[in-house]
Amino acid sequence: MENIATALAVTKDLVPVEKAIETIKNFKPVEHRLEFVKEINQVKWYNDSASSSPTRTLSGLNAFEEDIVLICGGYDKKLDYKPLGKPIVEKVKALLLIGQTSGKIFDVVKQELENQNKSLDIYMCETLQETVKLAKKLAKPQSVVLFSPASASFDMFKDFADRGNQFKKLVNDFGDGGKNPDL
Repeated sequence: MENIATALAVTKDLVPVEKAIETIKNFKPVEHRLEFVKEINQVKWYNDSASSSPTRTLSGLNAFEEDIVLICGGYDKKLDYKPLGKPIVEKVKALLLIGQTSGKIFDVVKQELENQNKSLDIYMCETLQETVKLAKKLAKPQSVVLFSPASASFDMFKDFADRGNQFKKLVNDFGDGGKNPDL
């Protein structure tokens, strides 16, 4: 909504309102960037695999008011994960970590939890399938599962698109007639 409001404000003297509304209605979001995948049992699943840095994951976290189950981690590009600590502690109900950066992310979140004297359920996972399966168990109705790695994909996947496509396949194969009813 903020992007739409900004675009309308910038173009208000250049584009007729009717044309702007038509463009907004026909806009196709970018694949793997806060991409809605599916709603399962009143839980909305989002693929944000293109978020390959902490700052991009911060944007993903800020996009939701609902409780968040966050899937995070991947290839280590030697980035600073400290900026993720406070927002994760404040916005995330369960954190599922995977990949090379899982320990770094765990450390900054643990430090922030200690600073705020709070607790958070944190899980270390080995595979994306295991992670998605656990996220399904943990997510409550009216919440969001956000796959926003804050890391590159090269530790386990060809690239961010491959990682995002594998995530979407796992989510789309869930029980309601999918190929993996027990996932």
